[in-house]
Amino acid sequence: MLEVQHAPSDGILYVYAPMCGTCAVARRMLEVVEAVKPDITVHSANGNFIPDFMEQERIMSVPALLRLEQGRVIERIYAFQSVENVLLFCQK
Repeated sequence: MLEVQHAPSDGILYVYAPMCGTCAVARRMLEVVEAVKPDITVHSANGNFIPDFMEQERIMSVPALLRLEQGRVIERIYAFQSVENVLLFCQK
Protein backbone atom coordinates (compact mmCIF):
# COMPACT_ATOMS: atom_id res chain seq x y z
CA MET A 1 0.00 0.00 0.00
CA LEU A 2 1.28 3.41 -0.92
CA GLU A 3 0.94 5.91 1.96
CA VAL A 4 -0.07 9.39 0.76
CA GLN A 5 -0.58 12.77 2.39
CA HIS A 6 -3.18 13.88 -0.18
CA ALA A 7 -5.99 12.03 -1.87
CA PRO A 8 -5.05 10.86 -5.38
CA SER A 9 -7.12 12.21 -8.25
CA ASP A 10 -7.90 8.71 -9.54
CA GLY A 11 -7.78 5.23 -8.02
CA ILE A 12 -8.50 3.51 -4.73
CA LEU A 13 -7.94 5.25 -1.39
CA TYR A 14 -8.04 3.53 1.99
CA VAL A 15 -8.68 6.01 4.83
CA TYR A 16 -7.86 4.90 8.36
CA ALA A 17 -7.09 6.06 11.87
CA PRO A 18 -3.90 4.79 13.53
CA MET A 19 -5.47 3.57 16.78
CA CYS A 20 -8.51 1.94 15.13
CA GLY A 21 -8.66 -1.84 15.56
CA THR A 22 -11.18 -2.28 12.76
CA CYS A 23 -8.85 -0.28 10.50
CA ALA A 24 -6.04 -2.74 11.27
CA VAL A 25 -8.25 -5.65 10.20
CA ALA A 26 -9.25 -3.77 7.03
CA ARG A 27 -5.57 -3.10 6.25
CA ARG A 28 -4.84 -6.84 6.48
CA MET A 29 -7.66 -7.52 4.02
CA LEU A 30 -6.18 -4.98 1.62
CA GLU A 31 -2.73 -6.56 1.99
CA VAL A 32 -4.25 -9.90 0.97
CA VAL A 33 -5.96 -8.25 -2.02
CA GLU A 34 -2.66 -6.70 -3.12
CA ALA A 35 -0.88 -10.06 -2.72
CA VAL A 36 -3.50 -11.86 -4.80
CA LYS A 37 -3.76 -9.11 -7.43
CA PRO A 38 -0.42 -7.25 -7.64
CA ASP A 39 -1.79 -5.04 -10.44
CA ILE A 40 -4.15 -3.37 -7.94
CA THR A 41 -2.65 -0.29 -6.27
CA VAL A 42 -4.28 0.97 -3.12
CA HIS A 43 -3.28 4.34 -1.68
CA SER A 44 -3.72 4.79 2.05
CA ALA A 45 -4.09 7.95 4.09
CA ASN A 46 -4.40 8.67 7.77
CA GLY A 47 -7.74 10.49 8.05
CA ASN A 48 -6.19 12.86 10.61
CA PHE A 49 -3.93 14.28 7.88
CA ILE A 50 -6.66 14.89 5.29
CA PRO A 51 -9.45 16.60 7.28
CA ASP A 52 -10.46 18.99 4.47
CA PHE A 53 -10.86 16.11 2.03
CA MET A 54 -12.81 14.09 4.61
CA GLU A 55 -15.19 16.98 5.17
CA GLN A 56 -15.53 17.88 1.49
CA GLU A 57 -16.29 14.28 0.50
CA ARG A 58 -18.38 13.62 3.62
CA ILE A 59 -16.41 10.62 4.79
CA MET A 60 -18.48 9.50 7.77
CA SER A 61 -16.17 7.00 9.46
CA VAL A 62 -13.05 4.91 9.16
CA PRO A 63 -12.08 2.55 7.82
CA ALA A 64 -13.28 3.73 4.44
CA LEU A 65 -12.40 2.47 0.99
CA LEU A 66 -13.00 5.03 -1.73
CA ARG A 67 -12.97 4.95 -5.52
CA LEU A 68 -11.85 8.30 -6.91
CA GLU A 69 -12.21 9.78 -10.36
CA GLN A 70 -11.00 13.29 -11.15
CA GLY A 71 -10.48 13.97 -7.46
CA ARG A 72 -14.05 13.09 -6.46
CA VAL A 73 -15.37 10.06 -4.59
CA ILE A 74 -17.63 8.10 -6.92
CA GLU A 75 -18.07 5.01 -4.76
CA ARG A 76 -17.30 4.05 -1.16
CA ILE A 77 -17.58 1.24 1.33
CA TYR A 78 -17.29 1.39 5.09
CA ALA A 79 -18.09 -2.25 5.91
CA PHE A 80 -15.30 -4.31 4.37
CA GLN A 81 -17.11 -7.58 5.25
CA SER A 82 -14.64 -9.96 3.53
CA VAL A 83 -11.53 -10.10 1.37
CA GLU A 84 -13.74 -11.12 -1.55
CA ASN A 85 -15.93 -8.04 -1.09
CA VAL A 86 -12.87 -5.77 -0.98
CA LEU A 87 -11.37 -7.47 -4.03
CA LEU A 88 -14.57 -6.96 -6.01
CA PHE A 89 -14.65 -3.28 -5.04
CA CYS A 90 -11.02 -2.80 -6.09
CA GLN A 91 -11.47 -4.57 -9.44
CA LYS A 92 -14.39 -2.46 -10.69
